Amino acid sequence: MTGEGYFEPEKMWFVDFVEKEYWPKWAKKNLAHTTLDTYRRYLDARILPAFKYLRMDQVKPKHIMDFLDNLSEEGMRLDKVRDKDGKLVTKQGKLSGATIEYHHRILKSIFKFAIKLKVLKENPMDDIEKPKFKNKKIEVYTLEEASKLIKCLESEPLHWRIIIKLAITAGLRRSELLGLEFKHFNYENKIMHVEQAVTYTKDEGYQVHEIKKGSGEANKRDIVISESLIPEIKKLELQRKKERIAIQDKDKWEKGKYNFLLCDETGKPYHPSAIKNWWQRFIKRHNLKYINLHALRHTSATLLINEGVHAKIISERLGHSNIKTTMNIYGHALRQADEIATAKLDAALSLDKKANQSS
Repeated sequence: MTGEGYFEPEKMWFVDFVEKEYWPKWAKKNLAHTTLDTYRRYLDARILPAFKYLRMDQVKPKHIMDFLDNLSEEGMRLDKVRDKDGKLVTKQGKLSGATIEYHHRILKSIFKFAIKLKVLKENPMDDIEKPKFKNKKIEVYTLEEASKLIKCLESEPLHWRIIIKLAITAGLRRSELLGLEFKHFNYENKIMHVEQAVTYTKDEGYQVHEIKKGSGEANKRDIVISESLIPEIKKLELQRKKERIAIQDKDKWEKGKYNFLLCDETGKPYHPSAIKNWWQRFIKRHNLKYINLHALRHTSATLLINEGVHAKIISERLGHSNIKTTMNIYGHALRQADEIATAKLDAALSLDKKANQSS
C-alpha cells in the first residue's frame, strides 16, 4: 500500500476481492437476504468462473462486454427441470434479458465498491451500458376473468380464499401476503396495514422483516380493503386462535410471537413455494387461464387503471417508491386508458355538437 492509501491492484485477484472484501464488507451488510441469495448464485455460477484468472486491474471493459454478450448465447442456463421420464435435465433456451441485466448490476456493484476502497483508480464499468431488453408482455386477467376467479375461490379453503382475494384486490407481493398477521387489520375502518414480509433462503431459513421493496413511506402502507372480506378474515382469526390454544407453548414456532394468516398449526409461516404450488393446482382444477401468481398484482393495477383510478393512488396501493415506477411498468395500460378516455370525451363533445346543430 502506498502513502496515499492506495492498494497495489496487481496483488489482488478479482475472486479474492469479491470473497474477502466485497462480500463480507458490502454485500452482507447492505442486501436483503433473498437478494444476497441471488447474488451468491450468480457469482458462483457465472461471474467468478469468468473472471477468476484476472487481477482487478486486468479487468477491462472488453472483458465485461464479452462476458455479458456471452450470457445471451444458448447453453448459459443452469437451472434444472424434469423431463418426461422424471430425470433432471438442464433447461433449454437462453437467459432472459432481466437475468443478464442482473449480472450487469452485480458487476457494477463490485467495481463501485473497489473504487470506494481505492483498489482501483478507474472503474471498467463506466463505459459499459446497461443491457437493453424488451419487457415481456404482462399477462393479466380481464374483469370477466377476474370475476370468474373470485367465484371459483368460494369452494376453496378459507385461508387461500382470503389470500388470493387480497392479492387481486390489494396488489400485494407474495412476501407481503406471507407476512400478514391478524393485527394488521383494522376491521372498524376497513384498513389493512402492510408493513412486514416473510422470506426464506436455504442459508438463513425464514426471515420476518420490514418490507425492503420501494423506499421511504412506500415500504409501509395502509390499504382500504373490501368490506365483504372482513367477516372471512375474522372467521379465519378465530380458527387460528383455536389452533394456537390446542398447541402447547413449547411446540409453537418462535414461541408464538407471530399470528400469520398463512401458517401451519404451530404458527410457522408457509414456505414461499406453497402459494405458487397451490395456485398452479387451483388453476388446473378450475380450468382457468394461467398467469403466474405475481401477475395478480399486475391484474389489480390494470383493473384499477381501466376503472379510471389515478396513477398516484395505484402507486401508493402497490407500494412503489414513486409514481415513475408505476408509469414505467403500466405505461401501456395507462396510455390505453387515456386513449379510451379521450375517445369518450370526443364522442361526448360530438354528441353535444350534433345536439346544438339540430336545435
